[in-house]
Amino acid sequence: MKKVSVILSFFVLGAIAFLVSCRTAPTADTAAAPSHELAPLQLIQRIPAPGVTGRIDHFTAYPKRRLLIFAALGNNTVEVVNTFEAKVVQSIKGLNEPQGVLYVPEFNKLFVANAGNGVVNVYDGKTWALRKSISIGEEADTDNLRYDEASKRVFVGIVGGIAMIDAATETHVEKDLKGSGGHSESFQLEKKGARVFVNVPDDSSVVNVIDRKTGELTKWELNGAKANYPMALNEDDHRLFVVTRRPPLVVVLNTDTGKEVARVPVGGSADDVYFDAERKRIYVLGGEGFISAIQQNDPDHYALIANIPTTVGVRTGIFFGTSLYAGVPAAGLEPAQIWNYGVPE
Repeated sequence: MKKVSVILSFFVLGAIAFLVSCRTAPTADTAAAPSHELAPLQLIQRIPAPGVTGRIDHFTAYPKRRLLIFAALGNNTVEVVNTFEAKVVQSIKGLNEPQGVLYVPEFNKLFVANAGNGVVNVYDGKTWALRKSISIGEEADTDNLRYDEASKRVFVGIVGGIAMIDAATETHVEKDLKGSGGHSESFQLEKKGARVFVNVPDDSSVVNVIDRKTGELTKWELNGAKANYPMALNEDDHRLFVVTRRPPLVVVLNTDTGKEVARVPVGGSADDVYFDAERKRIYVLGGEGFISAIQQNDPDHYALIANIPTTVGVRTGIFFGTSLYAGVPAAGLEPAQIWNYGVPE
């Protein structure tokens, strides 16, 4: 009987493993990794974020100081995490629906966009004391933040386009870059050019392409895909990765022409996407409970290689080095956490 029990146990374990593997949706674009290969991301660390409730929004980081910073939107705080010590080392309180966060090492400043009142707060990166509050406008719905090192400006996604802040003087400068209307979601800045690529789901789900020097606006269509929120850029290969929610896809656009070159099904309800330039991979954080990993075989060909299980509600995070950090909201008796998914070397 003992021998039969052992055999039965192996059979049951094998069946469970098979069922788990089936959670990766079979599509024509799926290229499942052989069973002996490691998944492209492995959960290696869980960092508790006690006291954080509600939705977790966007992240920023300063790897040299091992700092990870995220907007606890539902908590009206910003949390600073030391990844080496695996703990929250600072909680910045008194915010108003914080969405975008951006740490600028050059000035040792933290910029935080508050959607609730259209204010961008600037904090000292050493003491975390408030330096200044910059009003972009109550109806601005300030969101994502990006930094342009050449101009020393912080770009802010707002309703109707992109606002700019001088990182040195902490002032709202020049005229805003005008988009086609609607709320600007994720956007990316060219480093070798002057364009800003902006997701605008409110305007028939288009991508706005705005010239930073001339203000010229071009609109790129997504061929029926809707609700385009996250975005990543592979500037070297002239490819823009736009993630939609209806249906859940990565739509790959040629930045020279604006034309679609590929689309790959991914996990739904995504709010962040990152391009791993070293491994030529795209990581999509989907709120339905998966991180979808896509391999870029060449600039025109892509394959879904894995849907890595997380948990429902995990849709924001940040990738740097060999880690993808994902924000896990509190649920039941479990506190909010940051899960560190490492890339196997």
